[in-house]
Amino acid sequence: MTDFDQIRALWTAQPVEPFTLSVDQLRKRAGKFQARIRQRNITEYLAALLVIGVFGWMAWLIPVFTVKAGALLIILGALYVCWKLHRIAGQGAGQQADNTARLLDHHRTELLRQRDALASVWRWYLAPFVPGSVLFVAGVNFSPDTGLPFLAGLASFAVSMAIMTGVFAAIIWLNNRAVNQLDAEIAELDRVWNEGAA
Repeated sequence: MTDFDQIRALWTAQPVEPFTLSVDQLRKRAGKFQARIRQRNITEYLAALLVIGVFGWMAWLIPVFTVKAGALLIILGALYVCWKLHRIAGQGAGQQADNTARLLDHHRTELLRQRDALASVWRWYLAPFVPGSVLFVAGVNFSPDTGLPFLAGLASFAVSMAIMTGVFAAIIWLNNRAVNQLDAEIAELDRVWNEGAA
């Protein structure tokens, strides 16, 4: 028997304490999760306000039609994202149940709801910004007022699109990571529940 086998044998021979999750622990855990969701949503709403203010100001100030149209589409995209965020990923109602099963079920449902919202973020969070962003960047790069030759404008447009694609890819990656963390938490809750039921 190798040293590793001896260590593993000692480890597996230890008495296993049954892992339980009390109502208070579960309520605390669910409360922390809801606080994180509330903080995230407030940040997103403030970011949307900033986007609306900045692009509204640009639409007012810049006389190029395509830039104005792009800025207005971006504002509409931000409003749509706020609506979807509130609708599909808004903060859930608190759960005051003193029954572990009901509290666990409520928390698990909230985790699943947030997980599904994050898994589809490309569709409801990023896609609404694409038409306005493309139009806005095209208006900025191909406007005769810039004085850029067509090829230079095209190169600048391509670089801007590449940066935007990179930012979108990073947002999708971060959200996929969060989805994996939520999946792990859901699996842990399921395991605790199954062990408690056994």
